Amino acid sequence: MKRTTLFFLIAASVHAQTQIHPEINRTQATTIVRIAVPRPDTTLSLEAVEPFFGPLTRDLASSGVFALAPIPPNVAVNADLARVAKAEFVLSLKMQQDEQDYVLEARLIDANGGSQFARRYRGIPMVLTRMAHMLSNDLVRAVNGKPGIFLSQIAFASNRTGHYEIWLMDWDGTNQRRISSHNALAILPSWSPDNDRMVYTLFTGGRSEMQIINRLGGGRIHIQSGLGLNTSATFSPISNDIAFVGSINGNPDIYLIRDDGTNVRRLTSSYSIESTPEWSPNGRQISFTSGRSGTPQIYVMDAEGTNVQRLSFEGDWNDDATWSPEGEQIAYTSRVSGRFQIRIANVITRQSRIVAGEGSNEQPTWSPDGRWIAFQSNRSGRWQIYRMRVDGTDLVQLTSDGENKEPDWSKKAE
Repeated sequence: MKRTTLFFLIAASVHAQTQIHPEINRTQATTIVRIAVPRPDTTLSLEAVEPFFGPLTRDLASSGVFALAPIPPNVAVNADLARVAKAEFVLSLKMQQDEQDYVLEARLIDANGGSQFARRYRGIPMVLTRMAHMLSNDLVRAVNGKPGIFLSQIAFASNRTGHYEIWLMDWDGTNQRRISSHNALAILPSWSPDNDRMVYTLFTGGRSEMQIINRLGGGRIHIQSGLGLNTSATFSPISNDIAFVGSINGNPDIYLIRDDGTNVRRLTSSYSIESTPEWSPNGRQISFTSGRSGTPQIYVMDAEGTNVQRLSFEGDWNDDATWSPEGEQIAYTSRVSGRFQIRIANVITRQSRIVAGEGSNEQPTWSPDGRWIAFQSNRSGRWQIYRMRVDGTDLVQLTSDGENKEPDWSKKAE
């Protein structure tokens, strides 16, 4: 089956989407909305519906916007159910099969019987999970004006096929698929700001290369910088520049290059090792790791390489900094009592906290809404990708086949 078929899904309104009632708006940033979500009204089997209903309820429970109300027995799916379940809303779902497609009608009903949201979705059976993510996103947007993260993806490197290659998975760890096929060492994927491409490092033939690939696995480009080392590349959020680690005469420094391979610029010129550049969300600054103080620490500089400042002072080894979506915090790998843990620091106050866990926990990456962090950990004895809330709760293991490392969460919700 063609790859594009996997992404075929049409979402269309039942009618023009209803204006959200003011009572929803008053709770946008402060209150969790209680919602009852009964199983769809359908003649389809439970097994056929589960690829949709399971992800839908997991998405809503993880949203930070909704809390799922228990469903009482023998109550019709209308305003009565909202009142009995002590919920603000009931999500009415009707699903039917129309030739090769499944058609879903979703309505959000308030306790007074008003319809606050109505939309129809159509797709082939194999995209039912994606349909669930789309509906969850739309519901979150209807309540707080911002989309959910449920269509976001996490890129990572996996050796499950014998060599490390670039893989993608959905935010919840489902739909894992390989997008590179080098039979070599392909690592360190980093998303473009439009979520369409990734830049990564390929070690082959005794050299390191920067490669760009689109998220379907096509359009691969080799970016040639003319330098001896080419690694840890990351896209600018506001231009066609890529920051990366390059070297002349063996000394790693931070460079910029355009995504077409032109206009190479050197930003650092230190005798120490400089590594792991990462752009701030507004594109005005770049964080990086430097050993110039004697131990690896996190620094930040303007995008032109000026105004270098040290950010990390706690711990004798800090690396892999990544900015939160709003730009006020960074998460990074920090050595604590001989093991690496995730540290989260405020960029302005410099105050930080450790999110501790078993084993070594490294290479954090933020979700597009800033509520979650994915990271790699060897707590199971092998390197795997995990996801947790920024306070360290709700830990979920996302990968299990082979060893999986270096996650990078797509940059925006869709």
